[in-house]
Amino acid sequence: MQPPARSTRLLAECLLIALLLPALLGWLAQRPGLQEANLFLYDRLLHLRRPAVDPGIAIIGIDAKSIAALGPWPWPRGMEADLLDRLAPAAPRAVMFDLFMTRPAARPEDDARLAAAMARVPVFLPVRFDAATAARPQSRFLPPVPTLARAAAGVGHVNLLVDSDGAVREIHRFEGDGRQQVPYLGMLVAARGGLDLPATRDRPAERGDGWRVQGRFGFRFAGTAASYPVLSFVDVLRGQVPVEQLRDRILLVGTLTDSLLGDDLNVPARRLVAPMPGVEVHANAIQALRAGRTIGFPEGLIRALWTAVPVWLVLLLCVLRPSASTLWVMGGLAGTLAACAALLAWAALWLPAVAPLLGIAIAGVLWSWRRAVDALRHAAR
Repeated sequence: MQPPARSTRLLAECLLIALLLPALLGWLAQRPGLQEANLFLYDRLLHLRRPAVDPGIAIIGIDAKSIAALGPWPWPRGMEADLLDRLAPAAPRAVMFDLFMTRPAARPEDDARLAAAMARVPVFLPVRFDAATAARPQSRFLPPVPTLARAAAGVGHVNLLVDSDGAVREIHRFEGDGRQQVPYLGMLVAARGGLDLPATRDRPAERGDGWRVQGRFGFRFAGTAASYPVLSFVDVLRGQVPVEQLRDRILLVGTLTDSLLGDDLNVPARRLVAPMPGVEVHANAIQALRAGRTIGFPEGLIRALWTAVPVWLVLLLCVLRPSASTLWVMGGLAGTLAACAALLAWAALWLPAVAPLLGIAIAGVLWSWRRAVDALRHAAR
């Protein structure tokens, strides 16, 4: 049986570790290295369960074939009007343009034609993010030209979040300058199918330039690039695509890789990251919204407890039963990793596991070192 002085000293040292270690881990979690390790683990776990491609979503691609047939980009805006005229008899569920229309057409009648065509098809248009500059310190969204904005079924942002490794995994449900929060355009498209807009319970977070973001969510990718049905813009325009391939579908219009228009983004892949057209990234996000399987990222107290509780539990078990300390550490590591995977797979919640795993490992090392020092002191008496 340990003398009272040794027991008191042991308890004090464990309490000190329990207080300081989670604080250190919280700081380390925001540093390079741990962030990338968490992203690597996140991607590996996501790839264990890939959703099937939603057959209700297809892409109308501005590809090399279309540019060769219709001329160099950008095309006259009347081309989009002709496309909608061709789509109208097929009655698509929604048409989302991943193309910015913030400047008036070279010919004003083209904007009028496009607005008239939008009256027959539910069309969703993006706002364009205009970052702050030295002359204008406030970021802003540039809306589509008024004629088109009034005719659209919805207007929203298409900003994608780029993580520290350069890959896209997340989007904010709302972004804005504080005066107005603009919804994510894909969320409006998903709601077109009769789904309710997801509620956001978190408070807006403000960036350094006064820009406010709210409702960060992640999504699983159904596959690599070209996983969704792709219809060439020129084929649809010329009526070479059967109506059955367009009817009651969500159609996303955007540029593809072979167009060489530079809209590709890096996304998680089985081997780190791989390129994917931005329009297909939005297709994956819309599918997740339609299915109600977006991924949440708890913050604040939940995140702090997730980091601290496993460390506290392992330390407590080591104090209560020191002879099994190795078993407690190994069990804590396995249990934390399993809990992380289960939360992501079944609750669609991501709580980064690297910080608590590192904390358990450090706690185990400190505990073993402390016991060895204590044993040497006891033997020396």
